[in-house]
Amino acid sequence: MVSEVIWSLLITSISGIILGLFTLAYKSKCTKISFCGAVIERNIAEEEKIDLDYNHTHNSLASV
Repeated sequence: MVSEVIWSLLITSISGIILGLFTLAYKSKCTKISFCGAVIERNIAEEEKIDLDYNHTHNSLASV
């Protein structure tokens, strides 16, 4: 019984950490990210425009 609780806690914690790292990577202003041989080049200006459009739409719907 304790084993199931420990596994649930471990899986939940690891999932939370991974999601947190993805959130930090998305919000960062880096244009080039490399990790374990994988290289990702991002268009930050386009992503900021998409985020602003989403926030504008979301905030206008919430105020209605």
